[in-house]
Amino acid sequence: MIGAYYKLVRLSDEVRAANKIRSKARLDCICYTDMVVGDYKGLTNFVNHKGQLYFYKTPCREFITTDSKRLAEWSLTGNGLNFSSIYIDDLDFPEIGYGYPNASRHLTNGSENPLFDFRNDGYLFVMNKDYSVIEVFIIPDGRNLISSYYQKFIDGGFDDEVQQLRQQAKPIYSYNEFVL
Repeated sequence: MIGAYYKLVRLSDEVRAANKIRSKARLDCICYTDMVVGDYKGLTNFVNHKGQLYFYKTPCREFITTDSKRLAEWSLTGNGLNFSSIYIDDLDFPEIGYGYPNASRHLTNGSENPLFDFRNDGYLFVMNKDYSVIEVFIIPDGRNLISSYYQKFIDGGFDDEVQQLRQQAKPIYSYNEFVL
């Protein structure tokens, strides 16, 4: 059911300096597992010319208008795009969230939305308290049932699959002076 897994981390000061990364809000993907045949393409717009996949942890209030019943304090952005807000509905589990891409054909600036082809995907997030480590689990075509998948994730219904994805993860980019 889970089509892809990505682990994002805030790299250490030493690794960031060695790779000429200045932003402290940047979260780099250090490993991934892709279970989708032909590789999942929904994140290609967030990969730079070096092959690094990364996002910035951005406060939602800067650009998101949302229903006041949903709590989304943070979002993941990159290359001028909002990948997803991170919604947390169950406050007893603040380390687990969900989200999905913008489903509009066009962005607010009028340009084509590069995530439009992936508008039906759903995301589950596992993060630590300060959001310096975020795991992203992608469920292709899972948007309409993401609330159910979120509850199933909290209840441990994906535990075996998550464990397998973590064990199969491989580096996406070799950072200077970085060891997994």
